[in-house]
Amino acid sequence: MTVLHRLSVLLFACAIVLWPGDSHAQLRRTVRGIQIKHVGPPAVSDELAKANIRVKLNEPYEKASVDNDIHNLYGTGFFYNIQVSLEETGTDGVVLTYVLQGKPLLTDIRFDGNKKYSRTKLQKKVTSKVGEPMNESKLALDALEIKKMYQKAGLQKTEVKAVPVVTAATGRGTVTFEIAESPKVKIERIDFDAAEAFKQKKLRRVVKTRRHWMFSWLTGSGVLKDDQLDEDKERIREFYQGEGYVDFELKDVRFDQVSAHRMVIHFDVFEGKQYKVGTVSFKGNKLFPTNDLLAALKMAPGQTFTPKALQRDHLSLTDFYGSRGYIDTVVRPIKSANIETGTIDMLYDIEEGDKSYVEKIEIRGNTITKDRVIRRELAISPGEVFDMVRVKDSTNILGQMQYFAKIDTEIEPTDVSNRKNLVLALEEGTTGSFDIGAGFSTIDNLIGFVGLTQGNFDLFNPPYFRGGGQRFRIRATLGTRRKDFVISFVEPWFLNQRLRFEVDLYHRELNYLSDIYEQQQTGARFGLVKAITRDLAVGLSYTIENIDIRDVDVNASDEFKREEGSRLVSKVGPSIIYDTRNSVRLPNKGQRSSIETAYAGGPFGGDTDFYKIDFNTAWYFRGFWPSHIIEIAGNIGAVESHGDSDRVPLFDRWFLGGANTLRGYKYRHAGPKDINGEPIGGETYWFGSLEYSIPIISRLRFAAFYDVGNVYRSSFSFNPNRSREEPFYYDNFGFGIRLEIPQFGAPLRLDYGIPITHDRFTSDSGRFQFGVGYSKVF
Repeated sequence: MTVLHRLSVLLFACAIVLWPGDSHAQLRRTVRGIQIKHVGPPAVSDELAKANIRVKLNEPYEKASVDNDIHNLYGTGFFYNIQVSLEETGTDGVVLTYVLQGKPLLTDIRFDGNKKYSRTKLQKKVTSKVGEPMNESKLALDALEIKKMYQKAGLQKTEVKAVPVVTAATGRGTVTFEIAESPKVKIERIDFDAAEAFKQKKLRRVVKTRRHWMFSWLTGSGVLKDDQLDEDKERIREFYQGEGYVDFELKDVRFDQVSAHRMVIHFDVFEGKQYKVGTVSFKGNKLFPTNDLLAALKMAPGQTFTPKALQRDHLSLTDFYGSRGYIDTVVRPIKSANIETGTIDMLYDIEEGDKSYVEKIEIRGNTITKDRVIRRELAISPGEVFDMVRVKDSTNILGQMQYFAKIDTEIEPTDVSNRKNLVLALEEGTTGSFDIGAGFSTIDNLIGFVGLTQGNFDLFNPPYFRGGGQRFRIRATLGTRRKDFVISFVEPWFLNQRLRFEVDLYHRELNYLSDIYEQQQTGARFGLVKAITRDLAVGLSYTIENIDIRDVDVNASDEFKREEGSRLVSKVGPSIIYDTRNSVRLPNKGQRSSIETAYAGGPFGGDTDFYKIDFNTAWYFRGFWPSHIIEIAGNIGAVESHGDSDRVPLFDRWFLGGANTLRGYKYRHAGPKDINGEPIGGETYWFGSLEYSIPIISRLRFAAFYDVGNVYRSSFSFNPNRSREEPFYYDNFGFGIRLEIPQFGAPLRLDYGIPITHDRFTSDSGRFQFGVGYSKVF
């Protein structure tokens, strides 16, 4: 019992002994008075205490009501002990006295023995606040959090104790966290004792705990962390069971202190026997033949038996019946292990049930989103077979819309036994956001932005403009080298078809393109995108914009001076996109390829006439070790003038160099230049990139890359101008990091590129490139 608790009990006991009271058996009596008595300084006013008392004057006395009052008073968090005494008055009356002992108020928080961490850092781990009632349970949790902080730094045997000191007369107290810091112990090695089925190296990759190495100061690895060790124990079990060692047992974890500052961790394992699948049989299947059910299973006879594969096969059989309307089917897997042969025979006991159909679909809880926005996304309709797989697909689609905080499905019976209602129980989520912030990149320099986005917009629902499934965004970006003002609108179901309609209105002032001129664009873009399959989409866009090249430097070459002025561009752009990536943010499988074209002028009017084609592709593969990623990207494109235009305007030419392409070169400087060394772009280009990235710690990756490519002056020509000493290609290699910050829409990229090939205007020294996003091509 703590000092605080002993003192509180003693004071409380004295108050109860000295206060007149009575504990007679409860009779049918009436409450004639309610009094408040405080033991020690009052924790709260009498009025606040009475506000939590539900017993009323002149009402019958009920012990259950008094017990509820005690519960409510404890619930305020202000009281350490509460007692109610009863005093008779008259023949049938009682006076209730609530004797309250408040918790001491915390007046100061102190730390003693801390050398590694300052008071400021330790204070951040403490949730107890000065001015609040002292709570010993909360103080104990605070001490535990401080201890975890030390353990994560490798001071594993550090002890932390919260010591409260209370002044009873004033009802005030302080707490001191007494810290006994231990030496920092580094992990020298991790061994798996008695492990024979797998090499030590492979098992060490299973656990998150790592030995200490030269970059542990950055990764935080190399020290023992209790929470990570608990996770590693489960990871080892899952690994062995996933390899068929069903009887695996982690017997113990030992720590061998080889020196004052180093340890070896021993995982003592019992591997057991690796089990294979023996026979697979079914019982109760009358509707479908055994061969059809076997085809639904992944774990066949002779394959390694794993609990996860069994769970997957169980779900596959449930989905097999569920997709055919037999939603009441029950599948029970029964295992029979044979230790001598090392096999497990599987019997699936099936109760098939009756086939069901969808009577109607009810949507509940959509207080904002319109019914039609939800129903048009469903993969199942009334009158159809009750396909549970399509029901799951529907809930997944609704989840991807990010309109709802919660999505539940329920099946309700109807008057007809084989017809059931599907109920979607929804809870509306937050779909709007207001963003404000600042950033920096090697292209834009310093920028600030402010934006408003509504992901569930409704253009035809004033004044709220919500619930129609449209998307609206307005954003302003102001920087030292650019200004952007953009309004975007997307209707995903244009003309009540799965046809995305896009509108962008914009004004841009781009001063980062060159040091010798400024470019201003004002225009609108209208687009249609149609998904042909899950991976394939086609698009068609129309863009009309006014592009003004102004403030050309007086010392610029004639190639720039003749580009000065304003031009109206009117163009149409068909496109095809094929995307099989398994993740948009950090894919390790699949590809994204696109062909984008544009035709300007001619029957579409405007001041420029050209046509353009651009092919982009990026392929993603798993690397040599888990979580390693290989990205191979390539681009090729050409643009050519036609009609009344004698050249492709500067703003529609190709450029390479900078954070998004050839990272060893200054922005736009890998390609043709004028006599002064200023980039003038070209009409044909190609670009390739190879990048290998590995995880360092959570949300931080290291990347090594190689980039190669070139821009050529003429359209559909890959011949450099050798008279100006233009190389056949530019290439570079380099290294970088990718830091993912949850508050950002994309990760930060910092690369250092080193040129291999250069011309007489470009340097062979390395260059830092800073940008946003994992992907460089798209």
